[in-house]
Amino acid sequence: MTSCQLLEPAPAADSGFNPKTTGSAPTRAAFLQQAWVADSHRGKPVSEQFNAVYFAPVNTRFMAEQSWWQQQTPMRQQSLSEDARAIATRMRQQFMAAASNHPSHKMRLATSPGPGVLVIELALVELVPSKAYWNAAATAAGFAVPGAGFLSVAGRGSIAIEGRARDGASNSLVATFKDRRADKTAPVNLGNYSWYHGAETNIADWASEFAEFINTPPSHVVKRAKPVTLKPW
Repeated sequence: MTSCQLLEPAPAADSGFNPKTTGSAPTRAAFLQQAWVADSHRGKPVSEQFNAVYFAPVNTRFMAEQSWWQQQTPMRQQSLSEDARAIATRMRQQFMAAASNHPSHKMRLATSPGPGVLVIELALVELVPSKAYWNAAATAAGFAVPGAGFLSVAGRGSIAIEGRARDGASNSLVATFKDRRADKTAPVNLGNYSWYHGAETNIADWASEFAEFINTPPSHVVKRAKPVTLKPW
């Protein structure tokens, strides 16, 4: 457990996407680093307050306002912008698919905000690709020396999101949240030959966790996926 905690990245700096909210007691969204829920919605099943969920297009504008972005060259910023838009599109599609395919089917997908609709607004605020060459070297060592692939922790990429939930009828704020994840560490890290494989894996985890959260009762705690995987892809 301690080793897994050491692999978790610190929360990203606030991007400005979310409004300032007052602190509250811990929520059952244990898969997120930070979350706030309005008092009027705490302890109530999401599916009893809303019958559908709408995922707005993922915002990427706030990436350019972060200090880590300003340190990149103009050419790299352009490349990152293109990558971010593609990842943002993929993120929205995966969140929609996970919600639609959840076995409980308590929340249908909506095509726009409206009465009975929970609106999820997401912002991609950090997208750092894995250092492919370092990870390739670590993987090569991993074939010869068991466990050497964990060297790839030094070359891990990272991804961070911020989000807010609104009532589709009143546009009132229901919740805000943020989370940052690094690429999973694996004994033999074949997946990190792809610069954004780690980000894609984390997006899939988020999508599954959010679908679980909106479809389960208040007594159910949604846990965070582990930062270590035994799968090399």
